Amino acid sequence: MSESDTPVAEHQTKKIESNVKIVIVKSCQCYFRIEKLQLIFIDEADASVFEDAMSKLSNLVNTHHIAKKKYSNAIEKYGVQLKDTANKDRLPELEKEISKAEGELQTATKNLQQELGEFREESGYKPIIELIPIEDVKKKAFGRFYSYIKEEDYKKFEEKFTVISVDDFSGDKIFTKDKDNNIIGIDIKSLSEKLKAARVKIKQMMDRTMIVSANIKYEDTLTEWASVWNGKDYKKIGEYIDVSAGAQFMRLTANASTFNSWNPDTGQAQIKGEAQAELTVFSGKVTSTIYVPDRTGWPLKFMINDKDEANIGVLRAKIDGELTGYVGASAKVEANLQFVTHNNKQLLMGNRTKSSTFAERKEGVKVKGNKGKAKKGLEVKAEAFGGAKVGASLGGTLQWLKPFTSLVAEIPAMLRKLGLDPELMLDSATMAKSIQLRQENDKKKDDHLGTFQNFGSLKVGGEVQLGAGASGEFRVRFVKGRFRFHIHGSLCLGPGAKGLVEGEINPELFMEFAVWVIYQLYGMDYKHWVIIEEEAFKALGYILLMDQEKKYQEYYDKAKAEFNNVLDDFTDFIKSTLAEIMTARDQSAKRNKFASEINSNPGNVYLYSPEAKGSALYILTLDGAYDRIDINNQGDGFIPDTNHERKKAVLFILSSIQTKREWKKVLTRITAMGTVYPGNEDAIVKMAQKNIRIFLQTGIDSDDELDDIIDKLELRDFDELVSRLKEKPTYGYSFSPNCSKQYKLHCDDNPFYNSLCHFVPVEPQYQQKWESND
Repeated sequence: MSESDTPVAEHQTKKIESNVKIVIVKSCQCYFRIEKLQLIFIDEADASVFEDAMSKLSNLVNTHHIAKKKYSNAIEKYGVQLKDTANKDRLPELEKEISKAEGELQTATKNLQQELGEFREESGYKPIIELIPIEDVKKKAFGRFYSYIKEEDYKKFEEKFTVISVDDFSGDKIFTKDKDNNIIGIDIKSLSEKLKAARVKIKQMMDRTMIVSANIKYEDTLTEWASVWNGKDYKKIGEYIDVSAGAQFMRLTANASTFNSWNPDTGQAQIKGEAQAELTVFSGKVTSTIYVPDRTGWPLKFMINDKDEANIGVLRAKIDGELTGYVGASAKVEANLQFVTHNNKQLLMGNRTKSSTFAERKEGVKVKGNKGKAKKGLEVKAEAFGGAKVGASLGGTLQWLKPFTSLVAEIPAMLRKLGLDPELMLDSATMAKSIQLRQENDKKKDDHLGTFQNFGSLKVGGEVQLGAGASGEFRVRFVKGRFRFHIHGSLCLGPGAKGLVEGEINPELFMEFAVWVIYQLYGMDYKHWVIIEEEAFKALGYILLMDQEKKYQEYYDKAKAEFNNVLDDFTDFIKSTLAEIMTARDQSAKRNKFASEINSNPGNVYLYSPEAKGSALYILTLDGAYDRIDINNQGDGFIPDTNHERKKAVLFILSSIQTKREWKKVLTRITAMGTVYPGNEDAIVKMAQKNIRIFLQTGIDSDDELDDIIDKLELRDFDELVSRLKEKPTYGYSFSPNCSKQYKLHCDDNPFYNSLCHFVPVEPQYQQKWESND
């Protein structure tokens, strides 16, 4: 229906004259109540007050949507300006705009909440009534296609209504349902026939002094609505036409009263103020993607102890969710959020606490290392959805602001520093990837951009295990072949948020997860980080030393392995490299293979923890009975050089060490399992340095090339090497070989780290669609 169409009805006040009297004939308004399939008539004199009640509710919802959009736009402007490091002086003015938009949003939220009332766990919100205006005499801003009124207001007019139940007339039921009572279609033929029959009933029931125009096109209006709702989308598995109280409320809060068609955008209407939010009208379901606490993220500090804290980067979450019923609607209208569960599904829900301000979020949050039992979120009951179908469990990812494109991108430069030809050292796939990433990295350096990188999935395969051994605000553990984590709402969603959400590391994210873990460990200068449980930390190191993604994929798919299984596999891996006379040839071959894997992709050693680096050095420096005569352990040069490839791998590991503290941590862990060698730390370090020197000198007189590499790495004098290592991490820069100029230039935290973010604006197509619904 459009304004150019013939009006559905015409209201006029007519006079009937006779020789005796004049009777004033009154006109009326007509509405269709969807869930009860009723035609509702009200005297036009009363309809004005009735319409005002509907407009008030719709106006509050629309004002709230506009305020959210304005706030989102203000943050977007700030985020775009943030990367312009040369014009930082413009940021305070933009912060004022954000503060003003925050105030307007808080006022709009409060006014809407007062009208909607409190959310009750056992029943949701106070119900509303969804109506289709058959006639639109006043042509107000709201109610062009859908109108909403609170049930308590609706009841005040009931005595003034004349109600016709369309489905009571003979014929097939209008709503077609499946065996589970889900509405799977609208019988348009039955609807049309029953509406024709209703005309006769209407004439009989209406007061003879009240005239309903014969031109009212019930069939045209309602069959048009039914045809649109009767589309194909609901035929998908799990999609149904939903007219429950919860679905009606969801459509209200999604601003359906402003729609300029029955089903904007063929089934989905864009919601203001989000990165992406779409309402599927017939099912009353909003599919949304939001960034929390907002799109700029917020800095996290890990509390090492009562005095010391460490930078662990800027974090945000990208949450994909299906919002349905009262529970889903609460996430749109309440000031804050919380994670809840229902039948093992993780869902997003509103939380009526004070919303956090942008200024608070910019200051960041401190993550405590407590081991107290984590508080599980609310378990909502089915009644809280108001009869609406419960959406799918939420998805999305945890993201961190990664200050570099990829360690792999730096490999060619690292190799050239060592005087090696990257094309000869790297396999073709690694070389191609490094060139691609290098080009991307160069472009981002020119644009002063970084990237929010996914490192953990919020979509969990299998059963959610919140509360099962969970402790602390943020914790990573290894269980059933998978790295799983839980994070409290106050860290993920923002201050004041509640509940816990569980996620896992799928195989696609494994290497990025490893980068995130080791970089945060570096940020704390390799101090104890209780966010990663001890067994999970060891499992990560062991998997990285074995077959990395391939090995993790194996554990992930079987979904059975616990830490002891990983430990057993790693023990077998170590044993297979230990030198014994009977299997000396095999042991040497395995150590050669291990060295070749490091040399073909040396960036991977930067992912190793001190424990993993110590274990790798142990494997590489073993000197078995067959190693000295193994023809495959003599290098590719004309003159044989024992341990040639293994020595290169050792040099890669030593040049990857970033701080003085890490140097000690690595050299005191040169053991089979990466555990600390017993004894005085300084004495152990000196002993390890001596043993490594002896290993590097094996065959060195006959290997000028390796001798040259050692000179370039400045590894002749370990004391000199340690003296040039950093006293503390310089957060916000990529790792670099400790002999490089880049390493020496990065002498303090990157002052522009928070400005690196590439800020993706709301897509223009959504902007246009929002405006078309205003």
